[in-house]
Amino acid sequence: SSKIESKKEILNLKALATAAKESGAKLTVTGYADSATGSAAYNQQLSERRAQAVAKELIKMGVNKANLTIEGMGGVSTLNPASYNRRVIIQTM
Repeated sequence: SSKIESKKEILNLKALATAAKESGAKLTVTGYADSATGSAAYNQQLSERRAQAVAKELIKMGVNKANLTIEGMGGVSTLNPASYNRRVIIQTM
C-alpha cells in the first residue's frame, strides 16, 4: 500500500516537517517495496507512490516542495522479514 495509515506516522512526519520548515532543510524522500512480491515494474511504481504519499503530507504540513527530492528504489531485499522492506526513508541533505 502507499497510504499512511497510523497516527504515529503522521506525528513523526509533523515533527520532521516542523524542523525542516524552521531550518529550510532539503529532504530526500525515498520509497521502497519488497522484492519478494510483485514484478519489478510494479514494485518500482509502488515505491514511487509511497514516496509521493509521504512528500504530499510533508507539503501539506508546510515543507516547501522545492526542498524535496522524491525517488523510488523499487523492490529490495535488504531487511528481514521481507515486510520491513516496505518503507519510506526521509533524509536531510
